[in-house]
Amino acid sequence: MIVNYWILPLALLLLWFPRQWLRLGIKVTGRSTSRNLRKPEVERDAQDASLKLKEEFSKVRNWVDLARAATGALAVNYASFSLEPGSDKIWANPLFALKCSLLIVAVVIQSSRFISRLQFSAPIFFILGLSFGLIGEKAALFACVSVWTVSLAIPSPATFLLVFAGLELGFGLLLSRDDLPYILLAVGLAFIPMLLSGMMRRDLVKLKTPSRVRRA
Repeated sequence: MIVNYWILPLALLLLWFPRQWLRLGIKVTGRSTSRNLRKPEVERDAQDASLKLKEEFSKVRNWVDLARAATGALAVNYASFSLEPGSDKIWANPLFALKCSLLIVAVVIQSSRFISRLQFSAPIFFILGLSFGLIGEKAALFACVSVWTVSLAIPSPATFLLVFAGLELGFGLLLSRDDLPYILLAVGLAFIPMLLSGMMRRDLVKLKTPSRVRRA
């Protein structure tokens, strides 16, 4: 097995960099202004956990998540590792297991938040981005467009990930049938945030502005 030590660290930086670290500088804004502007939104969010397309698409961090996940997954899947010509196929399974491990760690990092206690959030755009590096661009695009088309009927982030996992499986089998292990990996990665919240008995929430601002 050949490891590209130039690309792998960059891929892991993209995948393992916690999303909350992108929120540096949030304290620059005045707290009184944030308090006045955020209060109606908190009341609405408390009763509605669904994902609003316009609201989510307007957040720059969501697009950063999608881009870095797609780039990192493509790098891990296609550029960071390779098998030497004529090498025994026995190395194929350990290589796949290594890729799985790196991507699983990435999703766990992006799903976990430490504020006053351990919390779990649904890294929606990060999961969407990973699909482009695992099930193929066409299948991923169809899955993303389809899930946002029905997003108004999806009541929670957990259900959103469940629906997206099903779409990944369907479009993956339809358009990328030869990559079944990676299709199943993509589906499994979408389930990880739900598994974490279930095992730890914590609610899976959607990513919002930092809690210190929302509670102000």
